[in-house]
Amino acid sequence: MFWLRLVVFSVGVSLLASCGTDAGRHSFCYWQRTFNITKEEKTTLQQTGANHLYIRYFDVDWDEAGQEPKPVGTLIVASVPPCNFTPSVFITNKVFDHATHAAIDSLAARVSRRIAMVNSRFLAVAIKDSLSGNKTAPAVVRGWTEVLFDCDWTVSTRDRYFYFLRKMEEFFPEKERSATLRLWQFKHRDVSGIPPVNRCLLMCYNLSDPQKQTTSNSIGSAKELESYLTQSNYAHHLDIALPIFGWGVVFPRGKWLGLMKDADAAGFRHDKLHYKEITANRFMLMKDTVVGKHYLRYGDEIRIEQISAAEIEKMIEVVKKQVSLRSSSRLTLFSLDRQNVNRYGMEEIGRFYTLFDR
Repeated sequence: MFWLRLVVFSVGVSLLASCGTDAGRHSFCYWQRTFNITKEEKTTLQQTGANHLYIRYFDVDWDEAGQEPKPVGTLIVASVPPCNFTPSVFITNKVFDHATHAAIDSLAARVSRRIAMVNSRFLAVAIKDSLSGNKTAPAVVRGWTEVLFDCDWTVSTRDRYFYFLRKMEEFFPEKERSATLRLWQFKHRDVSGIPPVNRCLLMCYNLSDPQKQTTSNSIGSAKELESYLTQSNYAHHLDIALPIFGWGVVFPRGKWLGLMKDADAAGFRHDKLHYKEITANRFMLMKDTVVGKHYLRYGDEIRIEQISAAEIEKMIEVVKKQVSLRSSSRLTLFSLDRQNVNRYGMEEIGRFYTLFDR
C-alpha cells in the first residue's frame, strides 16, 4: 500500500565555502522541528549556489488555558547552520486577536529570550564542532544580522501586531527586523497597512482556497501571481519566497478534510491498485485506505498540487517584471526538503536562482 501522512492545518525558510558566495541572495526555508542538517542537504546548498537559510526557531500560539500568548515547538538543535541564516518565528493571528498591549509587552520579552536560548544552543554545538576542526562554526552562529516574524495579520489584528514589531526593535536594535508579507497585504496595503520593519519577505504562493473542490491548484500560478502584483513599489526592501513544495488535498465523500504532506503525483500514478487518475492530478481511491488517522473509502478523491519547473520560471519572470527589487533582494524557496529538491533536481533549482539574478 502507498502509505501517506495526513496533516490538517490552517491555510491563511557569514558565508562559508560550503555555501554559495552571493551575499545570501539564494535561500531556502528550513522549517523542521529539529535542525540536523544532513550531508545531502549540504550538497544541495553547494550545488544550487544557495547561501542562506531561514530557520524556524519556534511558534507562538494563544494558550486558552492560561489566556496568554505562549512560545511553543522550540527548535531542537543537533547541528550548526553551514551558511548565513535568519532566525524565524511564526506567530498565529489568534495571538493578536486576544492579546492586550501589556500581554504583548511580556510576549516581546519572552520571544527575545527564546531566540537567545536557541542561539545559545547553536553556539554550544558550534564550539564543540570547532574543536573537531570546523573552526568557522562559532562565527557563523554569532554572525546573524536579521530576525524574521511570520504572521498572517488581518485588518482587525494589524495594530496589535505592528505594536509587537515595534517592541521587538527595542530588543534587537542592531539587527534588521523582517516580516512575511502575503500577496493580499502587498496588493491592498492601504487596508492591511505596512509593517514597521526593515524588510519584507513576499510570499508568492497559497493564492486560492484549497477547500474548494473546483480549485485547480491552490498553491498558485504565474497568472494568478500577476493579478496580485498591481503595484511595483513598496515602502520596504522586498525579498521573494516561491514554492517548491507540493501537497495532496483530501475530499472524502466530496467534503474537505485537509492537506496531505509529502504527496506526489508520480507515486499515486504508480500505485494503480489504490488510486485511479480521473483528471489531471486528481485521483480517486479504488480501495478503502488508511491515510494517517483517517479512513478513506472507495470513491473519495485526492487532488495533488505541485508547480512545474516551467511555471516557477514564469513566476520568477512575473516578479522581476512587476516588482521593484534591489540588487540585494533575496530569493528563498520553501522549503529545504529531500522530496522537494528531488522533485525538481539541483540543476533546475540552481536555474531558479540564476533567472532571479538576471
